[in-house]
Amino acid sequence: MTNPTPNTETALAQADPQAPFTGLDAPLAEQLPTFELFFKTFGFKRLHGRIWGLLVLAGQPLASRDISEALSISQGSTSTSLTELAEWGMITSSFDSDRRCHVHDAVGNTLSIVATIMRRREQVAMTRFRQAAAKTLIYVRDRYGERDPRVLTLRSILSSCEIAEAVMQLVLNSVESALGDSQSLLSRALQTALKVGLSGAGLVTGKRSAKQLGGTTGQITELLESATQDDAQAARQLLPRDENEDSRHD
Repeated sequence: MTNPTPNTETALAQADPQAPFTGLDAPLAEQLPTFELFFKTFGFKRLHGRIWGLLVLAGQPLASRDISEALSISQGSTSTSLTELAEWGMITSSFDSDRRCHVHDAVGNTLSIVATIMRRREQVAMTRFRQAAAKTLIYVRDRYGERDPRVLTLRSILSSCEIAEAVMQLVLNSVESALGDSQSLLSRALQTALKVGLSGAGLVTGKRSAKQLGGTTGQITELLESATQDDAQAARQLLPRDENEDSRHD
């Protein structure tokens, strides 16, 4: 049996959560700008994406010092960014008794992350905009009368905001309901997909096949499709009764 090469030893060391972090492989480090761009698209700082990307690609929980040294950033910036990522539910933190410090890991469920962003930012912004439009409508109507052209425009804006809020709430309720019920099709499909993803990367679960994780690739695909259909049916049931009847008459 041949001795492992230095590269193999490095890979094995990084796969061990207890081993010191020695940095990312060059091909992995080259992907960090992609995480930065993704986070910037959602209105976050590039540094948030860089730190989250590092935690995703490291293959092990990292201490604040590890992150600071790997990305060549100050401890203050690292600590602030980790706190903000934790507030948005993008990372988890725990105390490592062996290292005597807190270590951080990335949350891989992006559906939950996106739902949190929608709830805390987009939904709040839409509600505030609707409230401002309603106050403006009252002023214009009282000051200039019902026939003022701005009244019709503002009413249209209010209606659009209400529809947007209803759609966002429907999506958020569906996601929370599905993820909160471990027996729902969507929750089972997500958990299976996450396990398969971890298996493919050779992380945590090891290199196990889809069958060992609870089904074949075909069964997993079928489960995902069923979850999508089930979620759509649940969404239709949440619509007001008159809208359901209108859709059947169309």
